[in-house]
Order: sequence, then C-alpha cells, then structure tokens
Amino acid sequence: MALKPVTVSQLNEYIARVIGTDPLLGAVVVKGEISNLKYHSTGHVYFSIMDAASKLNCFLNREYAAALPWMLQDGMEVILTGSISVFKKNGTYSLYVKNIELSGAGGLAAAFEQMKTKLSREGLFDTAHKKPIPAFPEKIGVITARTGAAVRDILKIIQSRNHLVDVMIFPVAVQGDGAGAEISAMINYVNENYDDIDTLIVGRGGGSAEDLWAFNEEAVARSIYASRIPVISAVGHEIDFTIADLAADMRAETPTAAAQIAVPDCSQLSRQLADMAGQLQLHLSNKLMYHRLFIDREAESMKRQLSERMERLAAGMERCRLVLEENNPAKVLQSGYTVLHDAEGRIVTETAALRIGERYGLTLRDGHAECVITEIGSEKDG
Repeated sequence: MALKPVTVSQLNEYIARVIGTDPLLGAVVVKGEISNLKYHSTGHVYFSIMDAASKLNCFLNREYAAALPWMLQDGMEVILTGSISVFKKNGTYSLYVKNIELSGAGGLAAAFEQMKTKLSREGLFDTAHKKPIPAFPEKIGVITARTGAAVRDILKIIQSRNHLVDVMIFPVAVQGDGAGAEISAMINYVNENYDDIDTLIVGRGGGSAEDLWAFNEEAVARSIYASRIPVISAVGHEIDFTIADLAADMRAETPTAAAQIAVPDCSQLSRQLADMAGQLQLHLSNKLMYHRLFIDREAESMKRQLSERMERLAAGMERCRLVLEENNPAKVLQSGYTVLHDAEGRIVTETAALRIGERYGLTLRDGHAECVITEIGSEKDG
C-alpha cells in the first residue's frame, strides 16, 4: 500500500518536533572553530562552527552576545552550549547558542588582545592613573580563593616579614563561570566598606590560560581601575600576564612577590636603621673633627692678627712718643726760650693779646716769674 504523501511544511514540522523533544539535542555541547561570522544590525550574531570534516550553523541571540566580554572572530576555537532548532521555512537546522567558552590558545589570545585594545583606548592602563603602593601599610586586604597555595604563600611571607601588619582575607572563586563577576564585586565591596585597608592584593596561583581567564574579564579590570585602594595584581606565575595586571597599580610576578611588595621587611629595616645610625655617628664625628680643626685654625689666625695689630699699635705709639718728646715745651725752654701766659694760664703768642698794665706769668727753664706790660711793640717797630 502506497504511503500518503505529506507536504514539505508537514515534514519540516515533524522533524522540528522530533528534534525539539530529543533530550540530547536540547542541551548540546559542541566544540569547533568559528567561520562565516556576521554581526547583524539587530544585534544577533550568525556564524558557523566547523571541524576538519563538517560544519554547523549557529545563532547567538543579541542578549547573549551583549553579555560576552569579548568579540567573536573567525578562527576562534570555542565550546558552545545550546539546543538544536529547525528553521522550518527552508528546512535547515542550527545550534541556538546560550553560552560560549573559549577553547585553545588561539581563541584566548585573540580575546585577550581584543580586551587589551579596548581598555587601553579608554585609558584604563595609563601610568598617570597608577596609585603608589603605601610603603608602611597597617592593614592588607587579600582577594583570592579561600584555600590554595596563593593565600598560604601570601600569609606566610607577610607574617615572616612584618608582624605589625594586619591581613584580611576576602575569599572568592578564581576560576569558572561567574568568577570574574565575583572578583569584581568583592573589589567594589572592600572599597565601599573598609576605609582602613591600605593595599589590596588580588590574584591566584598558577593554572592554565582557561583557569586564569577570570582575571581577563572586563568587569575585573574596571573594578581595579576604579579602586580607591591601591591594587597589586598577583596572577599565576612569572610568565602569566592578564588584563588585571595591566589595570592594577602594580603587577607582581607571583602571589609571593605581591606579599613582598606589599609590606616592608622589619628585619631588613632594622639593619638599615642600624647602618644609618652608624653612618650618622661617623658623619657627626667627622663633622665635629672638621669644625674643631677649623676653630683651631681660626683661633690661631685671630691670635696672629691680634699680635700683629698690637705690634703696629705699639710702633705707632712709639712714633707718637717721639714726636711728643720732640715737641715738649720743656725741651724748648731748655734751649733758652721763655713762655708767656696770662692770668688764666693761657699761653700768649701774639702782641695783640697783650694789655698794658696787666700782669702776666713767665715760665723759664728753671722757674717762673711775673711781669707787668709797660710797652708793646712789633717787628716793624724794631
């Protein structure tokens, strides 16, 4: 008996119903490489994923697309989660994508470069925005996993270097779905509620590129950039580099290095202070010796100058003595001269000062006498 024919629409409807009720096809996880990528003006994203032998059409709703922290690119290796749906109009089927994870170094590297370029253009990595790490903090905040090598290493190093610093641990998920959002929220929470924290260490121990991906998410970078508290990033090992490292005020190569940067070593400070005290004492001793020698030289110079001045003054006084001695009136009298003076003792040297009939005194070589002026003459009269 011949089968009754069905319409194309009926067949496509049946296929859509069968596929839609299949439990495996309703929750598919598939891995492949993106190709034929197209961002539509509506915000929806159309692309295919392929392997060496096959290709699968994919559709990403604009809401899921907007939530992605990076842009999709052809060639990215991804792991998609979604459901298979039939487009009944043309009888094709596609994977309706609900979640995308990067897979493989190529995809991760491309997403990293995308995020790095975007945030760099916005200035999130500018050195002018970097805050200095406090040299002598009183309290350190650590945002990392509750357990693991990172938190143990940080606590061990801080406690061995500085017993004066308090440490607060703020546990978060550091990998997997939602880890980036949790790290970002915790950075914001600490800034809003802990005014006494001087420095924040944000990070985790080593792992694969996928394990460290939470620290490449945009939300984490923006929270670090907006942090009032200076942030030291400490993600993975020395060779690992994340977006968080670029946004942080300082990057540490490892969590251990972050702890060393965050707090000063009290033992080292003690040695430095002892060295400085010794250097200061030596400097003061040298300074004192220098000033003592300077004072001795100045005293000797002053003594010499004073002696020379006294000698000059003595020589001057001797010259004055000789001049006075040479001009001593008594010496003039010894030569036969007489000094005439009035009643007040003033020496009379001119005839104009004489008055006839007045008495005057005479000083001679061997005594004195008085006289009365009876006549006054002049050289012209002689």
